[in-house]
Amino acid sequence: MQLASAVESKNATLSVKRRLACEQLSYFSQAHYCLSTCDNLNRHGKKHLSFLKWKCLEAKAAAYCYHGLITDKGTEPSCHISAVCCFLAAEEILNESKKACLNFCLTVPITRAPVAWGAMKHLNKKIHEIAAKKSQMYAYLLEEKKSLEVLPELPEFELSLKAEEYEMADKDGAWDSENWKIPNQTLKMHLTDDEEDD
Repeated sequence: MQLASAVESKNATLSVKRRLACEQLSYFSQAHYCLSTCDNLNRHGKKHLSFLKWKCLEAKAAAYCYHGLITDKGTEPSCHISAVCCFLAAEEILNESKKACLNFCLTVPITRAPVAWGAMKHLNKKIHEIAAKKSQMYAYLLEEKKSLEVLPELPEFELSLKAEEYEMADKDGAWDSENWKIPNQTLKMHLTDDEEDD
């Protein structure tokens, strides 16, 4: 949500957008890792896992896109080459995320493919446009300096949201009791009970 708000805001800088995308990537990666280490995932667990993988890839594509835009502001040829590498990586990761979305939809219980929303509504189109434009613009640099074609690492930021320790409450004894039953009552009986109370 924060990244989506930042993308739509005219006041949010590229640095803020990159930071939010990197944070989002960290959160989704941590959640994916934690869930993937669980034993005996039921079908809903597998659905959640495929959702997290999809969202993780989207966040990574966004992070590389914004990192590329910031890197491209440099004046050195190496900055432009790094930026193009970021844009091409973002495009490739975005394509992977679309496959992950399809996998999420086909994981039981099967769901419809959602329309792009949030930050990705904007970035789905923008990433492809930027990658095409910048790779054409700096094609001569890519030819001259092939040794510099290395995908830069994304910066790591301290996460602004920290998970709090949580302990599950004890299970109520009523759940173990076989004596509790919901009394059968028709709607008509239920309505007459209400009238008697008045």
